[in-house]
Amino acid sequence: MNVHKGVARIQVTVVIGAGSIGQAIARRVSAGKHVLLADLRQENADAAAKVLGDAGFEVSTTIVDVSSRESVHALVEAATALGSVTGVIHAAGVSPTQASPATILKVDLYGTALVLEAFGSVIAPGGAGVVIASQFGHRLPDAS
Repeated sequence: MNVHKGVARIQVTVVIGAGSIGQAIARRVSAGKHVLLADLRQENADAAAKVLGDAGFEVSTTIVDVSSRESVHALVEAATALGSVTGVIHAAGVSPTQASPATILKVDLYGTALVLEAFGSVIAPGGAGVVIASQFGHRLPDAS
């Protein structure tokens, strides 16, 4: 826990994108912290919460659309209501096999900028964030 104006506050790690990569990083950096899992689909967040909960983590879930400023701000409010945000793991994204180029730019580029802007103003001193991307976003459609 960290102390804020004499009051102990729960440390929170926010995981955006409840897939395997986000979960793996959360396992490594979130011992003793509350994990807030956020995904576009509640069922994805719930499945990840079960896995992390079974591993001993205290977990909450919420829905987020990283391409929506309002949704990202709601996530920030949910996270800061839980405690002091000391970590942000942004692992949400789409690939050419999942979405159009316009959606890829909206989610992977604009969404990342929204998340960094919003959490950059509330992350606790000494906190850290990580943004995950893969080369899959650079693949060209199959020519066959």
